[in-house]
Amino acid sequence: MRNHLIITLILGFTLTNISFAQTPLTYQENMEKAGAFYESEDWAALNTHLDAAQVIRPYSLYVWKNRILARQLAGDTDGALSLVRTIAERGLSMDISGHPALDALTAEPDFASIASRMKSNLTPIGDTTVLTLHKSDELLPEAYALDRQGNAFFGSVRNGSILCISPNGASTGIAFAPGGVFDIEVRDQKLWAAVNNQLAFEDADPGNSFAALMQFDAKTGAVLRDIRISEKDALLGDIELAKDGTLYGSDSLTPRIFKLDPGADKASVFATDARFVNLQGIALDEKNHRMFLADYLTGLYVVDTETGAVTAISNPTNAHLGGIDGLYYHKGDLIGIQNGTKPQRIIKIGLSDNAAISLTVLAQNLEPWNEPTHGVINGDDFHYIATSNWPSYDREWKLREDTPPQPLRVMAVPLD
Repeated sequence: MRNHLIITLILGFTLTNISFAQTPLTYQENMEKAGAFYESEDWAALNTHLDAAQVIRPYSLYVWKNRILARQLAGDTDGALSLVRTIAERGLSMDISGHPALDALTAEPDFASIASRMKSNLTPIGDTTVLTLHKSDELLPEAYALDRQGNAFFGSVRNGSILCISPNGASTGIAFAPGGVFDIEVRDQKLWAAVNNQLAFEDADPGNSFAALMQFDAKTGAVLRDIRISEKDALLGDIELAKDGTLYGSDSLTPRIFKLDPGADKASVFATDARFVNLQGIALDEKNHRMFLADYLTGLYVVDTETGAVTAISNPTNAHLGGIDGLYYHKGDLIGIQNGTKPQRIIKIGLSDNAAISLTVLAQNLEPWNEPTHGVINGDDFHYIATSNWPSYDREWKLREDTPPQPLRVMAVPLD
């Protein structure tokens, strides 16, 4: 699930109620001060507070673009170009427009080579073969799981449906959840789902929103368990089912990790950290008693599943580790669906001692995609939903005319 917070570029907005709390300032306090200093044209102070905000949210491309603007406003063209160049070197592209100072930056002779690099970064990579095609374009499919018999299960954020597609291609509607289905896990003919009566769910009731862990009979669709996590302050984006039946879930709204012990009738908060902002995918490495987390804005973390202790994954190679939605563990590496970047990518992250020591692009910017989100490890291949259709909806969750929803497509990429 992508980060749906709507944020406006600093250009032209006015902020009130500026906080003057003592340092260290929070992200919001730094951004409020940055807004005030933009209005007063104090470019040095603007840069100071935007840089501080970037430290707190290192992978926020919104802050990064504002820092480029702030450097240029301060007359530091070399500094602005250096920031844009870093984006290009990370394999990404960014729209450098929206303000006369940015127009002046793009007119600089040294910008041409950076622009060429960013354009080449958009080159499609990977196989476009479609493994599964389901003609319905109304699902907004986010959740995907495979059972041992090869049956594929898909959950819809839009209408709460859970669909099963057998190895021979036959599709069957299993159940309807009372909210959007954001992730699923299936085992022993039982299916766990992360359900949220929020966002794009067609029957969402803002006054009565909820998040729940629900268990269904994978054959009949009967509801076996309905465990409400929270009213209003939770949004379950991903779940992981351990071998012993322990269920973990990530909360994107109030960032934390929930844990549901086998047989328990209530989930508890298992891990929190002040650095969490927008948690997305989680991936278990049970052999080493750890769980990896992806935060859209602050990067990757590892959690000790015995103690709940949280450690940030360091980034010595200066790769872009933000914008990751689905996250998976495979033979010591992390596989991430990075849909919060341009281009969107599927990446493999090499790990060593809680450090990300390499980033390999497995696929990116493929024509059949309409925002990939979640997938499954299938042997040495990664199967993933290529058409979640999030971009096809506007802020009011109405269909956009210029980005029509696509049929459900499952695609694959080799991992070795």
